[in-house]
Amino acid sequence: MKDARLLIVDDEPHYRQLLSERLSRRGWATFTAASGHEALNIAETVGVDVALIDINMAGMDGLALFEQLRQMDPGIEGIILTGHANVDTAIKAMKLGAFDYLSKPYKLSELEIVVDRAFERRQLNHRCAGLVAQVEHLKGRGGDRLVGESPVWLQAVNMARKAAAQDVPVLVTGDSGSGKEGIAAAIHQWSHRAGNVFVPLNCGALPDNLLESELFGHRRGAFTGAVGDKEGLFQVASSGTLFLDEIGELQPAGQAKLLRVMETGEFRPLGQTALRRTETRVIAATNRDLMAEVKAGRFREDLYYRLNVFSIRVPPLCERRSDIPLLVAHLMARSKAEIRDIEPAAMARLVEYSWPGNVRELRNVVERMLMLVEGPRITEGLIASLISEPKDRMRGGRSPRFDHMMSLDEMDRAYVRWVLAQCDGNISTAARKLKISRSTLYRYVEDVAEPPPAARQS
Repeated sequence: MKDARLLIVDDEPHYRQLLSERLSRRGWATFTAASGHEALNIAETVGVDVALIDINMAGMDGLALFEQLRQMDPGIEGIILTGHANVDTAIKAMKLGAFDYLSKPYKLSELEIVVDRAFERRQLNHRCAGLVAQVEHLKGRGGDRLVGESPVWLQAVNMARKAAAQDVPVLVTGDSGSGKEGIAAAIHQWSHRAGNVFVPLNCGALPDNLLESELFGHRRGAFTGAVGDKEGLFQVASSGTLFLDEIGELQPAGQAKLLRVMETGEFRPLGQTALRRTETRVIAATNRDLMAEVKAGRFREDLYYRLNVFSIRVPPLCERRSDIPLLVAHLMARSKAEIRDIEPAAMARLVEYSWPGNVRELRNVVERMLMLVEGPRITEGLIASLISEPKDRMRGGRSPRFDHMMSLDEMDRAYVRWVLAQCDGNISTAARKLKISRSTLYRYVEDVAEPPPAARQS
């Protein structure tokens, strides 16, 4: 936990020393103070991430101190400690924005978990605060459609830059909704053709006869309903870029005509005898395995190799989860909604979701949450109502598998982990179902080598 700074405020020297030594061994840089005024001086001098504050101190009490710390730095996470459990005091602490409230005596293992999670929330809030600025930075590097910083995404963007420098056909592969059109548009924008048009066409959205008319154009009377001449997209996009999405849906007759125009630069509109020339660059995209389609006889091998001069794979959203907060911030900033704040737990739920519909599904969820939100921020409850994950698809959410002889203790812990996953990591709910105390459950979570994602309190 490098650079994580923890302030421990307690007027009892024994507690200060005990907590400082224990948490220092976990990598925290600890600072101790015996009074509120001393704590404020330390916070102002070094800056802190999390403050452990005893509520009952002479002079300035813990709540007053936390309130002043928050005025100094609104992002400081506070954990309030007290020797006397009091519901009213706990409510006051939470209203001031405290991360948690613990009553003495407490288990140090429980405290360590709470401190670590408080710092995780501090980090997430820091990241969320800087996302809009990062979005603007990314816009300058190639358009607002290429939002992301993950290595697998930047690899695809880097390949797009290389493709832009080569005036050859490009085949973009990836799942539906993953951003293939955005990559194709970026290639066009970065190429010498940027001053000309970029024309997208979904090959799976039109029947065969209309698709040929869209691509090559037609003369009046060429077929029933052709009441006038129509320019084809190869003519419209001449000197520009034609993006053919879902190229795997193209039928054999259309494949043959597309191959001819790509090889010769010539095409014939429907109902016309004269050939026309085009200098259109073709970028094709598919969510299918085209080589498998070739082997099955459904896609022409010669067309496949003509399209696949330069290939780019666009990763699905589940392979670049670290980009999800950035994408959410970008989509929120682009909308006209005034809401810009999102709870860390809500963001965590978005990151954990599998996103079978990829970025397209994420865009839909963000638009819906901005329409349905009530209050000043996006809550976890709202996100939970918009997305649902089958239990067997949740990471860590599968029933425990016993592939070897296990001790009773190992079996207990495996079962606890499974229950936590079924409760979406909610500590309080899982403890109630297991009929054990939260502190006991915290001990199980701490000792599990791979704790479930986003384990949290109620």
